[in-house]
Parts: sequence; structure tokens; C-alpha cells
Amino acid sequence: MQLHHALRLPPAELSVVTLVGAGGKTSALFRLAGEAVAGGRRVVTTTTTHIFAAQAEQTPARLEVTPDSTGAIDWAALEAQLAQHGHCLIWVPPNARATSAGGPTDPSLTGSKRQGLPPRVVDALAARAGDLGISLIAIEGDGSRRRPVKAPAPHEPVIPSCTTHLVPVAGLDGLGLPLDAPYVHRPEQVRALLQEDNASTRLTPRMLGRLLVEPYGQGVRSKERGKRTPFSSASRPRGARLAPLLNKADSAPRLAAARLIAQWLAQQNQPALIGAVGPESRTAVRERWGATTAVVLAAGESRRMGQPKQLLRWRGEPLATRAARIALDSGASETIVVTGAVGEQVEAALAPLREAGRGRLRVVFNPAWQDGQAGSVRAAVAALPAACEAVLFLPVDQPRLPAALLRRLWQAWRGGSDLAAVAVDGAVRGAPAVFDRRYFGLLQRVEGDRGGGALLRQHAAEVEAIETPGNWLADVDTPEDWQSAVAGG
Repeated sequence: MQLHHALRLPPAELSVVTLVGAGGKTSALFRLAGEAVAGGRRVVTTTTTHIFAAQAEQTPARLEVTPDSTGAIDWAALEAQLAQHGHCLIWVPPNARATSAGGPTDPSLTGSKRQGLPPRVVDALAARAGDLGISLIAIEGDGSRRRPVKAPAPHEPVIPSCTTHLVPVAGLDGLGLPLDAPYVHRPEQVRALLQEDNASTRLTPRMLGRLLVEPYGQGVRSKERGKRTPFSSASRPRGARLAPLLNKADSAPRLAAARLIAQWLAQQNQPALIGAVGPESRTAVRERWGATTAVVLAAGESRRMGQPKQLLRWRGEPLATRAARIALDSGASETIVVTGAVGEQVEAALAPLREAGRGRLRVVFNPAWQDGQAGSVRAAVAALPAACEAVLFLPVDQPRLPAALLRRLWQAWRGGSDLAAVAVDGAVRGAPAVFDRRYFGLLQRVEGDRGGGALLRQHAAEVEAIETPGNWLADVDTPEDWQSAVAGG
């Protein structure tokens, strides 16, 4: 999937993405800018520290500014560059001379490094972005001397207050290397953050996960008594989304290690991306991870069945218990069972599983269960944790539904599908189905007895269909359905 899609950058609003850390920040910066320009957007790239002149050659246009003067940016020159190229790099030359830069042979590209912009100038740029038609400002917020891993010094990173997305980057090629120079940048800071005194200690996946999030205000569980580890001095602007990027997942071993890290971070309610953003990579982001919720819809009154089908026993357990169990087995972070007509009986049937689930199974009562399935969908979405990245809905009355199918739906979402649903002979069914969080607002407005099925039909072109044997999805609505299901085993 593309990086801008994985970050959920809104198409009609300004996004200010600051990349920090090590292991491919600059590559990610220009990859993100290239995606935006290809999509018809206007982009400004810059740095709040410095950038190598050779790296700047990846941009079609450059604009020099003098940040200590009034009106630091020549807005007319910037408009002209964006109108022609769609993408412009803004920097401060060594002589701080405000001129418009041209192609790769421009004299301003001679030498090693160029200075970036002070955060206040980036904030001023963001304030004028609407007038210039800019939808993305991408910023490199610190340096790493091309090491795969680092920890920030007290004076860094330099993060503008207008940042909407903060993306810490780390290279998976740092795994297994000693916590010392020349393998990591600022090794003393790395060891201090990890509370490791020995420079020969090798970087583990858990350590890399901590380096990605702890300096930026997201604590994770430490070994001692489950306490949160202290934060470093690096600050994240209020409201900025933290989206760590595990980069260089360009081999099977690195991808496996990245999945371990991303899964662990998801358990801490921290989403993460696994990618390979180099210019030779066709796919910037291979997978996205985060907290997820599976929802069992079990609120109906079973009028056609003549008795609560949630309590019918299939192979020794009530259908409600079976559905909740396969939802837990799907790999979701948690499972919610929405009850209604026979809420107390269903909750009692779920009691043993809730105890075994160790907090991963919740029951939500839908007082408006008579309004149909849509009411249960709305109740479930309202109960989702703030950190939930995607939700999977499944009905209570599909006794042959395997957990493996649900895992395939989750994998489709991790691979970039915002909507994933089962299909039989090419025809998409309404459930089970996965919805990315960008659809949560629409799910809260569904009506009738179709739940999210109407939403899948409205956005059919965006649905990844998982072809499924029809008997796996056979539901039981009538006594005849139930007798047939039991007879078929």
C-alpha cells in the first residue's frame, strides 16, 4: 500500500508529516511526496535540521529562504514552483540568500549540507497552505548520520507545532547489532533509554519497538511491576497522530521480526507500519498493525426460529459462545458481543469464556435491538476503544464459520484493504466483513436490518472480496435451517 494511504492522510485537508528517527527517513520523506504529487496534490518538503545537497536532487524544484527576515518565504516564487512542478523543497542556504533555485545544476547544490527551516517558519507555511493549494508538508525532524537506529538527544527532534502526523522511523537492519557506534546513532542515549549499561548488548525486537515510541510520548510496559517507562524530552504536538514505521522489511526474516514488534505495539494500543520505502521498492508499506475489535452481532429476537438461536447448542456450546470464541481466535485485540432481546441469557452463556478471555471479551447491550441489525452496529461502534484501528463484524448464527476465514479478512486489512468481505461465487456477502476506522463515522449512521452490508455495496469498488465456500456462511433463521445444519454436522 502507499504510505499516504497507510497514514490515512485526508485528501481534502492539509497534512503536516514530521519524520524522525533513523533507518530511511529521507527515503520515506520523498516517497511520500512523490505519492502525493502523483495524486495531483501540491507538496512542500523541508527539514528542521539539515539535508544533504545530494538528497535534495530528488526534488524537481528548490526555494531558498532567509528565516530571520520579515516574510521569510517568497510566496510568489513558491506559488510559481508549485504551479510548475507540484513539489518544492524549501531550505536555508549557507549564505542565507533568498533566491529561487532551479534544476540539479544550480550552484546552491554544491557542498555537503543545507540548513532547514525553524519551526515557526514551518508553522507560517502551514497557515498559508490553503491559499497556495498545498495539501502536504513533509518534514525531516532530526538527523541520524545514516545509522539504522537512534535515540534523540535532549535538543531534538525539532517538531513544528502544526504537525498532524509524527512518524518515527527505524531500520530493521539494526536488529542484532551492538548498542554502540558505529551501529547506532547516539549510543549513550539509546542505552539510557533502554536502561542497558553494556555496549555489547545486541538490539532485540522489543528494544527496537521501545526506541520507536518511548521518546515521543508513548510509554510501554516495562519489566518491573508493569509500570510505564519514563518519557524522554522529545515532545509530540497535541493531537498529532503517532505512526511508527518499521523500515527495510525487505526479507522474510526482517518481515517476521517486524511483525513481532508491530504485534507487541498493537497490544500497547499503538499502531505501526511495516515497510520498505527505498526507491527500488514497489510497495512502500507492506503491512499496517494496530488494535482491532471483532464484533459478534447477537441482539435479535429470532422470531422465525421461535426460540433464541443465540442459545442453540452447536457441538456442545451455545451459538453465541461459539461465535465469540472464533472471534477471539481470529487474532483481534478484543471481542465485543452485542446483546439485546435475550441479553441476560446470552451474557450468562458467555461467562466461562469471558473469564478465560482475560479481559479480551466484552458484552455490550443494545437497548434499541428492535430497530434491527443497524442498531447493533451503531452500538458496537460507539463502544469501540479510541485506539481501535479496524472492526470486524460477524453474525451469531453461522455455525460453520471458521476462525481461519476471519484471520484472512484481518490479513487483507493489514495489507491495505479498508474494506474486506467474504464472497460466494463472486457475490460479496455482508458478513463477516472488516471496516477500517476511516469508515467508523459512516457505520454510526447505518439504518435498517442490513448493518454494514449497505455500506459495502455503496463502496463496492473498494472491497477486497475473499472467496469462500457457501456452506461456511450458511446461517440458521428457521427450525428447518437448524435441523439441516445439525444433520449436516
